[in-house]
Amino acid sequence: MEATFHSKELSSDTWQDFARLFEKHGGVWGGCWCMYYHTTKGWSGRSARQNREEKELLVRAGKSHGVLVYDDDTEQPVGWCQFGPREELPRIERKRGYKDTGEDSLWRVTCFFIDKDHRKRGIAREALRAALEVMERRGAKTVEAYPLETKRERYSSSFLWAGTKRLFSQFGFRQTRKLGKAVVMSKRIRAS
Repeated sequence: MEATFHSKELSSDTWQDFARLFEKHGGVWGGCWCMYYHTTKGWSGRSARQNREEKELLVRAGKSHGVLVYDDDTEQPVGWCQFGPREELPRIERKRGYKDTGEDSLWRVTCFFIDKDHRKRGIAREALRAALEVMERRGAKTVEAYPLETKRERYSSSFLWAGTKRLFSQFGFRQTRKLGKAVVMSKRIRAS
């Protein structure tokens, strides 16, 4: 029987589930705790502990958005997708190549993480589906993402933290330009 999943929005109520998923994997990506895009500078000197503490503060203040994906059988968190309005993820604005669209209602999908024991089972798809639902409910009009183009090269699933072009295409995102090995994709989810 194929596993089924459900999602919950990141909040004070789900913080412990988020922490459990990330602690199992050393804070993910060297202790990032999905804080990189929340910061504007000084990343190299940060510790995993600092990232965890600051992430919790942001979550409890309602300034960090994401969805957790749970295995229906075990009720354990097995995946994650981070997203947020542009002002919540300021580091992107500082990078060359990430053109400012000028839209105040722009939201961005920055990261996915899937538990290493549950990869290649459709969890990223469920995470993106739920994330789009939450973003629309919260007033997003346009969503932008920066996934990898995986047609020419094969990547380990652990390097697909930004998602894949194929995944976003399945949800109606359109490529707007290339960006190194990634592409910029966007989708209008609500009319002006």
